Amino acid sequence: MTDEPTTDWQKALAHLEENYKLYIAGVAFILVCVAIGALIRISMVMKEHDVMTRYAEAALVEDPAERLEKYQALVNDAGRWTPEVLYRLGETAIEAGRHETAKEAFERIIASHGASEYAVNATDGLAFLAWNAGDLDEALAGFERLTAQWPNEFVARRKYYDIGQVQEERGDLEAAIAAYRRQGEVFPESSAAQRADQALERLRNDHPDLFPEDADQEGMEPVDTEAIAQTPYVSTDAAAAFDAPTEETDSAADAPTEEEDAAVEDVVPE
Repeated sequence: MTDEPTTDWQKALAHLEENYKLYIAGVAFILVCVAIGALIRISMVMKEHDVMTRYAEAALVEDPAERLEKYQALVNDAGRWTPEVLYRLGETAIEAGRHETAKEAFERIIASHGASEYAVNATDGLAFLAWNAGDLDEALAGFERLTAQWPNEFVARRKYYDIGQVQEERGDLEAAIAAYRRQGEVFPESSAAQRADQALERLRNDHPDLFPEDADQEGMEPVDTEAIAQTPYVSTDAAAAFDAPTEETDSAADAPTEEEDAAVEDVVPE
């Protein structure tokens, strides 16, 4: 007669003996899962290493057409590098004169990677392509979208000069002047602000009627700063003392004149 297990330990051993195959299978399954996970991680690391290697090799190619082909071969396998590779592809396509390819790359960034840091530059690239193609309204809309959606980005802070240029080409000189002035306010120490100042000076010479504040300043009499500098300083106490009446001046002011005495003699009867 077999003794029945009485303690928890004996019961556990008995259960293990009866189901040891099940436990072995479970352990084996866990080991297989760990091994598969490790292989996947290794594969991902190797793939990312391959992507980075191909990306670096493409960037070193001097010929734009050949570089463009390498970026195009890489972009669909770029993984987390896809937005960056797409942008480099677009830039290279412009350099190679393939503007339609550049437009497709920039549009793909905005559509699929709109939250990435390259969405800003892609928007700028699309506006540039529209401007280059003569579509001034689309270019203006793109630059204004850039400054409205990413006002603090370096690219956007330099775009008011380009907006002014587009507005000039559209014939809206007042809007161009406003954009040039805005450039100086947003990024005063930049080269874009310097170009905006030069554009304002050119427009001021060509269209003085668009700068009424200059005419108002010309109509004002110039201040003689030299005369002001030579005027002696008088303190407020001295000025008050100078203006205050004295007893002698009061009595002199109250005393009748000779003409008043003569008039009184004529009126009073002898």
